[in-house]
Amino acid sequence: AAWMSAGLFFLYTGAEVALGAWAYSLLVESRGIDAGSAGLWVGSYWAFFTVGRLAAGWYAERMGIHFMVIFSLMLALLGAVWLWWNPGNRANLWAVALIGLAIAPVFAALMSGTSGRVGEHFAANTIGMQLAAGGLGAAIIPGLVGVLARRTSLEVIPLCLMALFAVELGLYTLAVKTASRSGHSLAA
Repeated sequence: AAWMSAGLFFLYTGAEVALGAWAYSLLVESRGIDAGSAGLWVGSYWAFFTVGRLAAGWYAERMGIHFMVIFSLMLALLGAVWLWWNPGNRANLWAVALIGLAIAPVFAALMSGTSGRVGEHFAANTIGMQLAAGGLGAAIIPGLVGVLARRTSLEVIPLCLMALFAVELGLYTLAVKTASRSGHSLAA
């Protein structure tokens, strides 16, 4: 359970930083969006992310942490699919902002749910592992996405995001099932 929790943070921070690092290049160099608009909308990724983080406490109370993580990851996956679909410049820009809003509460929700996934006894050590794995994901995944983009095209970025969000959703579901079998409560 602790390793699955660490994996969640590795994937989450990797996806968060990868989109922040590569969205501008995707929008300008591959999709032909003018630099000013792309810069504004990549900035909106971080702005929507900030708004989502600020609002997370409000809707965590209403939804519950477990539902919020599932909903957020599904919405992020939808945003990545929309970005991959590429129906037009405005849609691309809104897809980036949607992903920012969607993933905003995930880090805090995953951190809050640690004891529910691993048990109180292992929570403190697991939190340390999660933070280390998050830093590692932020360092490794954007670089791997860049290597893939250089070897193929920048259009691989949305596919990587789709894969990251889908794997994270699957791993989270597995972590919840494992916690439930172990008798831990995710009711927060």
